[in-house]
Amino acid sequence: MTNSLKKSLKTWLLIALFISTNFAIAQKDPYGEKLINMNQYRTAKTYFLNKFKLNPNDAFTNYYLGQIYFNTESYDSANYYFQNGLKLNPNDPYNIIGTGSILVNLGKNTEAEKEFRKAAALTKYKDANIMVANAEGAISGKNKNYELASEFIQKAKDLDKKLAQIYLVSGDMFLYQSEYGKGANEYENAFYYDKKCTEAYFKLGRIYFTARNYDQSDTAFQNAIRLDPKYIPAWRELSELYYARKNYSKSIEAIEKYLALTEPDLADHMRYAQLLYLNKDYQKSLEETNKALKDDKDNVIMKRLQAYNLFETKDDTNALRSITTFFNTTNFTKINALDNEYYGKILSRNKQDSLAIEYFNKAMQMDTTKTSLFKEIAVSYENLKKWGLASNNYENYIKNKQNPGAGDFYKWGVSSYYMANIYKDLADTVNLKLYISKADTAFGTVVYLSPQSHLGSFWKARVNLIFDPENSLGLAKPWYENVITILEPTPEKAKKVLIEAYQYLGSYYYYVNKDKAKSKEYFNKILIIDPNDQHALDALKELK
Repeated sequence: MTNSLKKSLKTWLLIALFISTNFAIAQKDPYGEKLINMNQYRTAKTYFLNKFKLNPNDAFTNYYLGQIYFNTESYDSANYYFQNGLKLNPNDPYNIIGTGSILVNLGKNTEAEKEFRKAAALTKYKDANIMVANAEGAISGKNKNYELASEFIQKAKDLDKKLAQIYLVSGDMFLYQSEYGKGANEYENAFYYDKKCTEAYFKLGRIYFTARNYDQSDTAFQNAIRLDPKYIPAWRELSELYYARKNYSKSIEAIEKYLALTEPDLADHMRYAQLLYLNKDYQKSLEETNKALKDDKDNVIMKRLQAYNLFETKDDTNALRSITTFFNTTNFTKINALDNEYYGKILSRNKQDSLAIEYFNKAMQMDTTKTSLFKEIAVSYENLKKWGLASNNYENYIKNKQNPGAGDFYKWGVSSYYMANIYKDLADTVNLKLYISKADTAFGTVVYLSPQSHLGSFWKARVNLIFDPENSLGLAKPWYENVITILEPTPEKAKKVLIEAYQYLGSYYYYVNKDKAKSKEYFNKILIIDPNDQHALDALKELK
């Protein structure tokens, strides 16, 4: 054999060896690999299964399918595709690494190490990408071999310390071990060597998010999106970040961009529905909830949310049907305080207040911080005309609320006043005094908190009529006069109240006190408001 022929044969053998050891690399699919790296497994699986149908003899397509199934914890299917890839090319390093990752997941570290070293040996330990893939395989799945991963990471750095993928895998390894600072440093190294390493910014954002450093997390995710506006996971995490900050409108904006880029699954519809509910977009939340229930009709979270949204959109009949079905078909251990609260509200809205009170009390038993439900219970007792119980619950609500408003005291005062009148008719002076005192306190607070409103003075006047039934002390007079002062500039605002004030002063005060001129003045004022008021007409005839 001539020297020239020997040289040609040697060159051919080198080329053949290069082709053999780099077989897998030559077959890489950047688009499909990006889908996997972005956790878009449904889309990736469809994409690679279509490729597999067109060319089942492509070892790398088998490897990618194996990766997809491995990452979705379908390990038997993953192993099937790795082994199938090895049948097509026994020396394909990536399917060998895939086999190693299966063994690591099973806790068979010795057998796994043999596979990883076999893959490395095929490239004579001179391919940094294979070292990185080995390290990644060693920390995949449930069981992780950090020692072996560290070895291959170091070998990769020795071969090509500027390869960004090394630092991504190294960062992941530290992250799995809860060494967040070291993980962050490695991700920062990744985009130091590759300014376009979107994944590094994304993973750094997740570390900051875990540490509740929301500002830096936001910056990192925004950097990832700046590099690649279609980097799907960043939009998803950004939505979760804004959710954590209770900025629900921005969380919805982010998840809507995420949904536009991905194939939404049940979990996506559920999350979107929950965010819409929190942002009080109940109709849209209901639409998403119904979509999710088409995929999973027994989903407890969505059945619950459907009932909530029906209530909030005032579809009372369907809300009652929905919440009743939810309670009847859900294990009692999964029923929470808010479920009982909504059941109570829905029952009350459907005029079933006795039953509503039961569920409000159940909610408060499950969550003692829900003192706002004292008000809901009070309203139900009002609807049942049980004024004493309404008064007691309003009082409890006010005691437990920070800075209760004039409206709260007003409702407490009214229910107490009606209960006092019942005890008045029953000649029960002890309870009459108890509830009329509560009413007096409540309306006095209304006057203090809302002096421009006529309501406090009006009801204080009525309370004082009970304190002074013979009107011998004229206790109601200053309160009715205050009502007149407030309402006379705009009498149409509360005509009946103004007429009552005029009647008191005309009949029960000035007439009784024999001041006919003043009495006539107030009866004439009544006729200005209502010329047909018979009481005023009769009184004026008598006063002539």
